Amino acid sequence: MTMIMQFFYRRRPPIQPLHLTRRLLLTSGGEVRVRFAPSPTGKLHLGGLRTALYNYLFAKKHNGLFLLRIEDTDQERLKRDSVDNIVESLRWTGIEADYGPHRKREDDAEQGAPWLQSQRLHLYAKYAEQLLAQGKAYKCFCDETRLNLLRRNAQRNQEKLKYDGKCRHLTPDAVRKYVSEGRKYVIRFKLPDRDVTYEDMIGGKHTSNPGAQEGDFILVKSDHYPTYHFANVVDDHLMRISHVMRGQEWQLSTAKHILLYEAFGWRAPAYGHLPLIFNADGTKISKRQNDIDVLAFRERTFMPETLLAYLCSIGGGLKRNALDDSSFLTEFKSVRQELLAEFDESLINSKPCKLDSNLLAHLNRRMLKLALGDTDAKAALVAQLRELLMRRNKPINEMYLRDDYLAPILEWSHDRVVKLDDLIVNDEFKFLWQDISDGNQDMLGDKLKVVELIDLMHAHFSANNSDIEDLNDLEKIKKDLSALFKKLTKSSNNNEEKKGPNNWQLVRFIFTGNIQGPPVAEIIKLLGKRTVVYRLNLARNYFLLK
Repeated sequence: MTMIMQFFYRRRPPIQPLHLTRRLLLTSGGEVRVRFAPSPTGKLHLGGLRTALYNYLFAKKHNGLFLLRIEDTDQERLKRDSVDNIVESLRWTGIEADYGPHRKREDDAEQGAPWLQSQRLHLYAKYAEQLLAQGKAYKCFCDETRLNLLRRNAQRNQEKLKYDGKCRHLTPDAVRKYVSEGRKYVIRFKLPDRDVTYEDMIGGKHTSNPGAQEGDFILVKSDHYPTYHFANVVDDHLMRISHVMRGQEWQLSTAKHILLYEAFGWRAPAYGHLPLIFNADGTKISKRQNDIDVLAFRERTFMPETLLAYLCSIGGGLKRNALDDSSFLTEFKSVRQELLAEFDESLINSKPCKLDSNLLAHLNRRMLKLALGDTDAKAALVAQLRELLMRRNKPINEMYLRDDYLAPILEWSHDRVVKLDDLIVNDEFKFLWQDISDGNQDMLGDKLKVVELIDLMHAHFSANNSDIEDLNDLEKIKKDLSALFKKLTKSSNNNEEKKGPNNWQLVRFIFTGNIQGPPVAEIIKLLGKRTVVYRLNLARNYFLLK
């Protein structure tokens, strides 16, 4: 059972300003409130989805709220369609936020709206003025020429770039003079020179001195937009965020954020930094990688449940692992509930992990099989397959879009494919959707024998006998075909001895246009009587015209 730990807050050095536990920190009201706050500078990738997922699971486990905030203050890198991409990615994976720009609720304002930072500029201006008035921030008029000089000096001396605080000591008269002259300025925070220690929920104790490492950082840029560091602190406070779970790349900035909380006299949230996710080759994943965009996985017909289970499996946080525990995740409709039931934030891995396409494929095949065992999920898969065929296989015969044709194919394919669109893009399955096409006629040998075989099969399969209405008995199909081959052999004067494919290969070619492929009886069973007779009629016309 999770324990409620104590929160310590001291406002004067040298005592540590903050100490948080790894397990759980509650706000004074006892409410867990978390947020996912992506920057709309690209498409949501697996790393971002992992952050959203863990925040979602944490909130739901503790009966809290999960908020979505869009941090769109970086106007230079902003991509207008990114917000839609983020919202749709979360909707598709089923981890929608309780509050955010994707929905309107009566108590939005009470919960902290607006949800786009670009609509909150008046709030940042207010709190920046407060810090200026209290002497905890100052206006900096250093232009790019001087900043570039500092940068070159740092490079020459092989030192980390650090602002030297020149404008920190400007007199009020000098500041008023520069402002009246129309000089551009930024607002910097006066960083105290001392260590800040906090307990990371995932990584443990962390200590750093941002004042010694980088100097006074910028709160508000010259375009009057806030920096990430300033806006996220103001927003997290106003939205009453109790826990911040974010990527490890922000860990070094956390001390700065804690000092900002201290400057305002606010209580800081608990922090947990999720380890990085790397590509299989060891490189860091990026928004510029189209292959790890969440909606790209949807386009490639991976299942959303697969992504959620996979991210929890490689990142930890679950008492049971879907990759090595076959008794875990056994019912499709309860996948998300099982992930929530097994979630424990203390089990989140603190070490980086790598993406593994083979493990992802293994999980998706498993999810596909689970979905086929659920009536509603199976119906959804049939509809999805039909939509894919109509979109990608134009034109396509309406016969191949029927439910009674698609459903058996899905059942047959669950251990043959990794994802749904394998049935469409893989050459080995194209026989399911296309009528007989041009093949190598020289391989078939005696054309009269092929036509005769077609006629024999047509007479057999088009008969109104009840024993061939249902083509589910593979052994009977093989037995019936063997009997037809005997008739063919006699009537063709043993033409099978001539050079060319055997009878089974001929039947496969008649139905698929290829000599190689799945077992003939399976093909006939999959196509069903109606499609078998239809393809025999097409094949007869095809060969007679050759």
